[in-house]
Amino acid sequence: MHIKEYIKLYKLAKSRNKSEMDYFEFEKFQAEMVIKSLKRKNIMLKSTRVLDIGSGRGGYSYALTKNGAHVISLDMDSKKFNAINKRFVNADAAILPFKPYSFDIVFCSSVIEHLREPKKMLLEIRRILKKGGICYLSFPPFWSPVGAHQFKPFHYFGEKTAIKLARKFYKVRSYSSYDDEYGKLYIMAISKAKKLIRESGLKTIGVSTRHFPINLAKIPFFNEFLTWHVEFLIQR
Repeated sequence: MHIKEYIKLYKLAKSRNKSEMDYFEFEKFQAEMVIKSLKRKNIMLKSTRVLDIGSGRGGYSYALTKNGAHVISLDMDSKKFNAINKRFVNADAAILPFKPYSFDIVFCSSVIEHLREPKKMLLEIRRILKKGGICYLSFPPFWSPVGAHQFKPFHYFGEKTAIKLARKFYKVRSYSSYDDEYGKLYIMAISKAKKLIRESGLKTIGVSTRHFPINLAKIPFFNEFLTWHVEFLIQR
């Protein structure tokens, strides 16, 4: 990314919670940057059948569609979804309502850390991907400074303290363990994701740090603390 893109990303991130459309623009911009990165790795979207898991406000689905993919968006909350893409499925990521070998590519950004049983989703992704199909999986590692979403950086002091301080300083109205607007928040680390991917019969073909020129995600041990957002490229 160029400096202008970093500045734009910062501005969009800062204003993303002002409205649904602001969050949509934040998602869309990040998706465009990810798509550029994928193209540099010779992963093209044109005419591919793509599933966007945890589609949120629809920014990823919009960018994927604009780049020529045939996108189906999936989430458990249709109210937040931008209606630009009408191919929306309301479903659980751990029980995907599709036949085996249905998709060329699966996008799954900032979802796995919200699942109590993330392996179920990975097994489902393996089932619905075509042979040789690709899954883009990303999330903020829990032990990074931003890994606990709106509880950051208080999560370093333990769960109870993090919730108490987040309520005080951020006005978070959560009264149960790491609840946020996307549901429960669970501890997901890079090492844990690697293990789950392997156990699910999928192959990791790339690990990187999103929107960052230095790949901190490959540094042993310290990657968990230094990587603000990790990206996995997984193949069936």
